[in-house]
Amino acid sequence: MTEKKLYEITLCADGVTRACEVVNGQIIDPSFNSTFNKPKKEEKKEKPKVNIQDRIRDQVEDFISAIEGKVDDYIDSNYKSKYDCYAHLLNLGCKSVHARKMRSFYIDCYNELVDVYNKDDEYYVEAWSHLKPKYHKKMMDFYGIICDDIDRLIKNATAQRKPRKKKTLSASRLVNKLKYQIEFTKLKLVSINPEKIIGANELWIYNTKYNRLGVYHAENTIRGFSVKGCTIQHFDKNESVEKAARKPKDILVKLTKSSLKKSMKEMKTKEKELTGRIGKDTILLGVY
Repeated sequence: MTEKKLYEITLCADGVTRACEVVNGQIIDPSFNSTFNKPKKEEKKEKPKVNIQDRIRDQVEDFISAIEGKVDDYIDSNYKSKYDCYAHLLNLGCKSVHARKMRSFYIDCYNELVDVYNKDDEYYVEAWSHLKPKYHKKMMDFYGIICDDIDRLIKNATAQRKPRKKKTLSASRLVNKLKYQIEFTKLKLVSINPEKIIGANELWIYNTKYNRLGVYHAENTIRGFSVKGCTIQHFDKNESVEKAARKPKDILVKLTKSSLKKSMKEMKTKEKELTGRIGKDTILLGVY
């Protein structure tokens, strides 16, 4: 026969009165062991912290690897293949923050080949001695195109960025009906934010349909330009002109004020007065 268990009513440690088993004269308080019977809480696994700079560095390395793959393709094609680095980087999702970090690397690559071509550095000349001199120039030009496209990507990203200075409500209202061409991929051109026109003294434009480069000058440098509908207002009709660009790809390599001014001066085509109209074929190159 099994021994009959003994119980005694008692106040347990957890403040509850219950029938507790008596073993060898000792009252067994079940509340003492209750904590051991509870399932252990699962420890939350901490997610690894992502360092933004490390992520950007890794992405930059991936972009450089992709470009260098195209460099290899160019060499394998006997220096004949065409490469649009600008479009390639955009398709890969490259942003200006990546392009800025890549720029110094490719400037160094280009400068190295300039030294080889000019025979200014014996070390680099020896390093590239496996190529015939005529291919040194081809490689230098290829890296030069890569540098230009990286600079264009950085510039276009800056052009699309809204001005840091808070614009007045009137500025955004003045340009909200302005029709212009946002992007022209053939020449890798991107229009600036049109709000920058308001109050500016100089506006450079390019008509993609008729290949015409133009510049507007404000009639009053204190007031600057304004916009009404699709028309630039307060511009000097005598100083604001345009010219036909016979080789737009060469003229629009650099979009600085000095380079545009120089290009306009060197163009032999006839000047034509601007009307102030901005249309769907007009790229807003820059304001100053």
